[in-house]
Amino acid sequence: MRKALKKYLSLFLVIIMLFSSSTFASASDAPAADNSGIMFVTDVVNGLLNVVFKGFGALMPKDFPTVEEYYAGESENFYEGMEVFIDEPADNAKWHLGFGKGSMVPENLKDGSKKYYTGGYFTQKVNGVYDDQGANAVAMNDNSGRGTVVMVSVDGIGVNNADVRAIRADAERKLADMGIESDIAAINISATHCHTVVDTQGFGLGLIISKVFHNILSFLPFMEPIRSIDADFYPYMIDGASDAIVEAYTNMEPGELYYFETAGIGRSERNQNYMDDEYDYIFNKRYNMEGYQHVIACLKFVPDDETSKPTVVANLGAHPTTINRETELLSADFPHYIEEKINADGMNFAFIQGAQSPISVNKDAVQTPSIVEEVEAQIAADPSNEPYKAAKKLGYEFARLILEAQENAVPVDPIINVKMSEVTVHMEYGLMEIGAVSALLGTTTVKDESSPCGYSVITEVGYLELGSDIVMLTVPGELIPQLVYGNVVDKTQSYTGEDWNVDITSELIGDDKTVLVMGLCNDALGYIVPDNDYAPFVADSLWNTDLGEKLFGPAQRHYEEMLSMGSTAGSTIMGALNGVVKDCQ
Repeated sequence: MRKALKKYLSLFLVIIMLFSSSTFASASDAPAADNSGIMFVTDVVNGLLNVVFKGFGALMPKDFPTVEEYYAGESENFYEGMEVFIDEPADNAKWHLGFGKGSMVPENLKDGSKKYYTGGYFTQKVNGVYDDQGANAVAMNDNSGRGTVVMVSVDGIGVNNADVRAIRADAERKLADMGIESDIAAINISATHCHTVVDTQGFGLGLIISKVFHNILSFLPFMEPIRSIDADFYPYMIDGASDAIVEAYTNMEPGELYYFETAGIGRSERNQNYMDDEYDYIFNKRYNMEGYQHVIACLKFVPDDETSKPTVVANLGAHPTTINRETELLSADFPHYIEEKINADGMNFAFIQGAQSPISVNKDAVQTPSIVEEVEAQIAADPSNEPYKAAKKLGYEFARLILEAQENAVPVDPIINVKMSEVTVHMEYGLMEIGAVSALLGTTTVKDESSPCGYSVITEVGYLELGSDIVMLTVPGELIPQLVYGNVVDKTQSYTGEDWNVDITSELIGDDKTVLVMGLCNDALGYIVPDNDYAPFVADSLWNTDLGEKLFGPAQRHYEEMLSMGSTAGSTIMGALNGVVKDCQ
């Protein structure tokens, strides 16, 4: 699909060249940081595409509140966090933690009677199950009387905000039905971003195309707009995730919490700019620069009751995309195989996705003899294991690093603070905008005259503090990690030729705290890119051609913008997050 698009755009580029030779002449004489040539062509092509997007948008359902109406009302199923923060353990301080797990696999997928679209690959379908697709939840309380915080990890490409709120409501309903009055201060629901599981957002190409036309006709009195997520799968997702929350909440028990980090895994042989003693298991595919998480950050809860299982929560920003997109059996990729090994060691496990927008995994990098031999033996015994070879190697290796690093664990004081905030993000014309205004995606959409396309989305950001020196930030999409950790692309390399002018979040928090990110959390707004390096997605196809490189110099990667809310999403989300951080200091 992308190759065909590049051919057409290259032809269009040539046509535009014939009418704009003076522009290209000035661009060729300009410094390397001047991208005026590609910006001109991109703006022209993107402008034409926007006419198409605008036309589609005009036909879509309009039954959304205005942004003013939304904020004038009560935000349903949104948690603000705790009213009071503490910086010392309470008099009766004691960690309480519970773990819960729920499956989201439909019965008609288990028996192979129905095929389901996967997330992230548009056309891939699965017709059976190789391993599980589920939700793992952890409920935590510091016994200070200020409430319980729940973290949920869903196997899926992403979970939109409306669905997050539906899961929260279902969990609270189930607790109430059990006669339990919950004290939950926050439920943060993140996605692992696994691609080869049932699509949790509704990006399957066949689903989108047919349902777009349905929703175009929803102005008719007998035609209600419908979601693109599979209707058979949706109740399993809500039920499985809410089951995990309820189980975690009701399983809370006293114990001790610890923090540790694995050996480094961010060396890049290709870029040769990272620590020599690190494993080359992940790399930054958009930026050849530092500024992302190089370790697997772990929490470990050890119950006072020796008969209860400990729980490990691991945080890492990296794409789980190791399985061939032709595979027809559902698999939750390497996070599932980390869990398999941690479970075998007698512990519960939850994987929390981090800031992973451009962070990819090296599928064939694992050379640890014991891991390689184990996986090869599985394949020799059953060749059907072959498509999952890379996922197993990476998952088993990450588990090995986690288990070995436990000896470095240090206690975490029983203090938990959380603050959440809603934020309005303007949308620009594009694929995500069509999904939002057509009601296909589960975004919380509002009419907004100040937005370029007339619509915005309401989403969430948050600040979670554990102990006195661990902070986890919640971000509603796939974040460029440099926006939190620093080293954002500057004016000498950025698309616009400008600097990033928003505070670096980790610097606001300070060097005395460990800063982690819970990515794709409470929403899935696509890629969150710095404003100064945001280009309409057609730039990627125009620039990454032989002709494009000859005209504009070495190509820059701008694929991520195809699935983004727009050019100001980065500054809006990070500005709101920084505001929460400042309020919590």
